[in-house]
Amino acid sequence: MGRGFGEGGLIVPEGMTRQPVLIAGAGISGLTAAIALSRAGVPVILAERRAGFSEAGAGLQLSPNATRVLTTLGLAAGVGRYAMAPRRLDIRRWSDERAFAGMPMQEQPEADAAPFWSLKRGDLQTALVDAMRMMPGVRLMVGRAVCDVEQGGDGVVVTIENERGQRERLEASALVGADGLWSGVRAALGDRGEPRFLGYQAWRTLVPARDAEAFARDRSVALWLGRHGHAVHYPVDEGRFVNLVVIRKGQTAQQDWSGPGNPADLVDIASSAAAPLRKLIHAAPAWQVWSLFDRKPAAMALGHVALIGDAAHPVLPFLAQGASMAVEDAGLLARLIAPAWTSSEPGALQSALADFARQRMGRVAKVQDAARGNGRMYHAGFPLSAARDLALTQLGDAGMRKRYAWLYGWRMA
Repeated sequence: MGRGFGEGGLIVPEGMTRQPVLIAGAGISGLTAAIALSRAGVPVILAERRAGFSEAGAGLQLSPNATRVLTTLGLAAGVGRYAMAPRRLDIRRWSDERAFAGMPMQEQPEADAAPFWSLKRGDLQTALVDAMRMMPGVRLMVGRAVCDVEQGGDGVVVTIENERGQRERLEASALVGADGLWSGVRAALGDRGEPRFLGYQAWRTLVPARDAEAFARDRSVALWLGRHGHAVHYPVDEGRFVNLVVIRKGQTAQQDWSGPGNPADLVDIASSAAAPLRKLIHAAPAWQVWSLFDRKPAAMALGHVALIGDAAHPVLPFLAQGASMAVEDAGLLARLIAPAWTSSEPGALQSALADFARQRMGRVAKVQDAARGNGRMYHAGFPLSAARDLALTQLGDAGMRKRYAWLYGWRMA
């Protein structure tokens, strides 16, 4: 049995006096952390600044390092029903439709082998929201943003503000900032440095399969490398759509993650593409555009506050690891917090959060650096592009998979 904790049906184990954990942000990292903590018996308040759930974007990839965590958290079945498992990655030059390098994506000899998945971003959020709503230990508060954080010996006092400007104060044993690139929690901790615009824009769309040629409907991930940009596409939604992302240079920086794009702006870059890619770009019914920003990783923990996902370490989309890093963060954070939340030892929660930061900082910095390196490699001009292509060709399938074993083979300690 338990007792209710205000609006939203939060259940706190009977006899427990410690306050819930407050998570700011109900994106991929925040939802996954809320589910993982609740499953471990830790009550959660999940505050989302948006008034509802409408995930911007088209598709995303989850690699084995993330799907392995989802399986551990009991989420594989719920998420997996929306996902496709691409067979391989094929790499092509922008103006040449022949694949010159690649990697198998489902051949894994490990005992706890986990799949690569591709799915619509909205479907992943739907699966996570459905799972979250089944958790008796989660109180959801929408339309609330964190505007102030006060730390004390036993936890934090967080001031949140609704859309009408009304404020309220909530006590929590810990605060988890999962509120994205422009994190208010990160700013409240004193890290007010601005994300840096890189001069690139990502154009995203979902092309109906009926309007895409056979090569694009194939169950694989296609990566096209070019001097002025690159493209990635793969099927989602049981093959009903092809998710297409075109990265191109752009002078305009915008914070709107789902701003509309004018197809006329892609005419120049599409004109130099191989015919199949050019046709796929022209088949897009509409585009969403977001600007690419970079930011150094935060400290990730300070006292009773932790940062996860893009709030802590935004990852450029050149390694397909943004969502996977968010899942990794959430799973490990919950594993470390859960025993500390029930401990009577003074400082147990602070120690758990500090341990989380120690375990994550090196890895997320390495992933960020690898994504930046891929960006330089993808957009290399001649003769560097020729050296790149030769190196990738010589790696072969097995060499490519071995190259990223450190990334895909990660497991929670």
